[in-house]
Amino acid sequence: MNEKAKKILMWILDLGINVIVIFILVMVMQKWIVAPFDVYGPSMCNTLNFLNNQCQSAYGDKIILNEAGYLFGSPERGDIVVFKPTKDSEKYFIKRVIGLPGETVSLKDGKVYVTSVDGKTFELIEGYLNDKNKNNTQPFFNDLDTFKVSEGHYFLMGDNRWESTDGRSCFASTISSECRKNPDKTLVDRKDIRGKAVLVWWPVSEMRILHNPTY
Repeated sequence: MNEKAKKILMWILDLGINVIVIFILVMVMQKWIVAPFDVYGPSMCNTLNFLNNQCQSAYGDKIILNEAGYLFGSPERGDIVVFKPTKDSEKYFIKRVIGLPGETVSLKDGKVYVTSVDGKTFELIEGYLNDKNKNNTQPFFNDLDTFKVSEGHYFLMGDNRWESTDGRSCFASTISSECRKNPDKTLVDRKDIRGKAVLVWWPVSEMRILHNPTY
């Protein structure tokens, strides 16, 4: 093989190795570090998908998930997370963490109350709710307004309580008595939480960091 052919072969080999390395790095980043996610529907309005002064019923904001953070820590109250209600679910949801392991979440008179693991009960003041939803969090069932969060699980709700399919309905879009019979389905297993929403990057006019609320 002449010198020119060797150089061409080495160039092709070098290019191939670089492409493989870049591909592996991208896959690792999307799996373990950060990943893009398209927000669909109005359930997190006005925090997400509130464009042109109205809630979007289809795709709207594009966000970045931090998938590495939960490798070393646990979800905190107020985190906006992407998850699957069960490991067998086909689609991802995006909601806010309300109840932590060992706590009890109660919905009463439109307000949210949390009883901590040490038995202290406090009202959750949610400054991110819009005027329609503030002090207007209603249960989907009259006899399912209290949620005991088991170890390794979380209770989640969307910010747009009137249009959110969340833990109150076992993440089902239609009201079913099966939810009342299986209260464990109102919770999300820690292992099924993919990551935390940290940044809105599209539309550019709405680009911002998603900070945790102060309760």
